[in-house]
Amino acid sequence: MAVFTYIATAIVTALQIGATYAAFATSVIATGLAAITSRIINGTGARGGSGRQDQGVRVQLPPNTELKIPVIYGDAFQQGIITDARISDNNSVMTYVLTLSEQTDTGSYSLGKILWNDQELAFQGDGVTVSGSYVPTNTGTTFSNTLDGLVKVYVYAGGSTSTYQIQGPTPAVNAYDVIPDCDASYSMNKLVFAVVQLTYSGEKGVTGLPTMTFQIKNTLKNPGSVWYDYITNTRYGAGFTATDVNTWTSIASANTYSLYSISNEIPPNQFTAYNTSTLTTSTATRYEINGIINTGDTAKANLEKINLASASFTTFDHKSGQWKVVPNRKLDSSELDNCYVFNFNNIIGDISLTATSLEDLYNQVEVSFANENLHDQTDYFKYNLPQADRNQLEPDNKTQVSLGLVNDYVRAARIGYIELLQSRSDLVVQFQATYEALQVEAGDVVLLTNDVYGFTRKPFRVTRMRETEGEDGSLVSEVTAIEYTTTVYTDFTITDTTVLPSNGIPPAGDSSSYPAPSTPFVDRESYFTFFINTFIDSNSLPVDSVEFWFSLDTVGDPTGSLLAEATTGYVAGELASRIIASLDPGDYYFKARVRKGTTFSNFSAYSTVFTWEPEYNYGGIIP
Repeated sequence: MAVFTYIATAIVTALQIGATYAAFATSVIATGLAAITSRIINGTGARGGSGRQDQGVRVQLPPNTELKIPVIYGDAFQQGIITDARISDNNSVMTYVLTLSEQTDTGSYSLGKILWNDQELAFQGDGVTVSGSYVPTNTGTTFSNTLDGLVKVYVYAGGSTSTYQIQGPTPAVNAYDVIPDCDASYSMNKLVFAVVQLTYSGEKGVTGLPTMTFQIKNTLKNPGSVWYDYITNTRYGAGFTATDVNTWTSIASANTYSLYSISNEIPPNQFTAYNTSTLTTSTATRYEINGIINTGDTAKANLEKINLASASFTTFDHKSGQWKVVPNRKLDSSELDNCYVFNFNNIIGDISLTATSLEDLYNQVEVSFANENLHDQTDYFKYNLPQADRNQLEPDNKTQVSLGLVNDYVRAARIGYIELLQSRSDLVVQFQATYEALQVEAGDVVLLTNDVYGFTRKPFRVTRMRETEGEDGSLVSEVTAIEYTTTVYTDFTITDTTVLPSNGIPPAGDSSSYPAPSTPFVDRESYFTFFINTFIDSNSLPVDSVEFWFSLDTVGDPTGSLLAEATTGYVAGELASRIIASLDPGDYYFKARVRKGTTFSNFSAYSTVFTWEPEYNYGGIIP
């Protein structure tokens, strides 16, 4: 029996895990989880297991005996599942139980906002009775006391006794004392749930349970700890034992290179500036898991979501017989020098080298994520690779990434950059090597030396290791790897420019919603062409296009003429560029404005004079 298959069978037999996990074990041992990073493209995996409705989404679900309970890691807005409803007090009081999440075995819980439809609830001094709600308006919010005294909300994390209360009166009360006709046997063990009591009032519109949303905060959010919790948990996770898992690469904080430690780093050059032009330096950690795990989905799919949200891989180390997580990170020089080397001594046969065609190269990325600042509504990070960084004649090609476990713009942008830039490291090698190469694992960086291709210790990251049979019947290893480039891991300057709408809907398209872009500036492309550039204002809503105008004289020709329009679509803080190939020699001043539908911003300030003499500027410097 092949070694990988033998190990997989031994693990499955020893742990007595079911068919789903058996398939998971074998596939991960054979291939690792990812080809570039563990990606979920175009919403793959959005449905629950067996075709049932996905309970891992932020939608209040009706009672259903087949629904499984999701798991919340970090911060997430959740609407829950109605699991009980009882009427009392002469049919005037209705009590609902909304189950929100499984309780994780580690981590502590607290509560943020509670929303009644889209209105944030306020409470009386007893901590449980609603005093009113903040109703969104076009200019902010206004307080309404319509619900005063008609609604009570209790929230528990772990069980129904008073010790688990995280929202309610002081002193705390047992949930089973609040729910009619219940006693201590109503345990709700290891669950996060809410008890909502409504007093009927047709006059004030309180006649049934509306959509209620709870902001649950779980301190278990570091990706290394989350990965370990999920892969070892027997109640809602993959169910492996602690001895089956290598903690050194995941939760061991003493290890500088563990996912736990890397996620806790605070990257430079990240800012917040939403609803204001003032930049605030962000102290957010590099990666966090903030979202909802669908326990109706496969363990493999859920681990992939954790991996994608933390730029990591899950694989099986057949040397130690343990599962481990591998951070997708930049190696330091000493680590790179000590990587496993492939050369003519251990490579069998030819090397297959492929590269992505020009038409298939990605140069745009759109990342969807649940933005906490918008109550976990779907938001987007978009980035277009500048023309100067593309190949000649490279067509626009967008990749889409869905991050269900990321809830802020900065982290979504960071992962978007990694996904896009790594996809452009497009050299892929495949070859067979001697059996000793099986010590290499998916996710490892290796060095390749080959005279035919001119490689001398060129780094590649392994995406697949497979044991196979050679032509002579011997066991050999089959290696697939993608080019490793350090620029993939650059910490770009990222500014969170989220627009916080007062009523959940972005403001209508008046010109104030689209400030003028920055003063245009010029980059040289060749001595026959140049780029005209501008930055979208950090407070701008997304725009359709940017117009570039030129003037020969800002005094005698103050209006100017349209030069070009960049029509890709841009978001706040993004660079907009157009290449200019046909413009007569002369002195020019440039200005720009943005367009959204039929609405235009004001013009930017004019640039300083730009002297364009294409036939004379060969090798020169553009001022």
